[in-house]
Amino acid sequence: MNLKSFDGRCVRIITASGEVYEGVVSYDSEEYALHEYGRSQEALHLTPIVFYKDDIADVINLEDVKGPFGHYSEKYGLLEKKCLEWGTDLIEEVFDSEDDDQILRLLLCMSDNFRSLAERAVPGMAPWRSGKSIPEAEEDEDDEGPVYLGELEQMLAALVRYSGNDEVAAEAEGLLERLKHI
Repeated sequence: MNLKSFDGRCVRIITASGEVYEGVVSYDSEEYALHEYGRSQEALHLTPIVFYKDDIADVINLEDVKGPFGHYSEKYGLLEKKCLEWGTDLIEEVFDSEDDDQILRLLLCMSDNFRSLAERAVPGMAPWRSGKSIPEAEEDEDDEGPVYLGELEQMLAALVRYSGNDEVAAEAEGLLERLKHI
């Protein structure tokens, strides 16, 4: 499988464990992956997840797919659900990606799963923003991460103010309004 041929394309990645992720990927060479992530193996980066070649069962190009959700099979998928589970840090990575399709998919996932989001909401900002550390027991990436309301509100307000995509701005504004009632 030539991973480099998928650079900058919308794809469906099927992992060796059978999970399916969709989105626009960038190619990471062996050298880059070793430098950035400590693993000498080429990879596809689907913000915020890195998929190494050995962990990929198949990659399907979705560029020519045109359906009710554009290139995607659903309005959001496993990637967006995982970002929501993992908490504020990974939500921020997606929002910082400037990929309007991915941002909108995450916003739709957040809206549809607002109750779960609200139940895990923690007031304020992440402790490490002020130089505090968190205990190792809380750092396990497989567990659900906290959603820091102060950070989330700032991120959504930035999308409302600066996004050039009206749909992204409107969805962010709706979520921001809902957060006021938590």
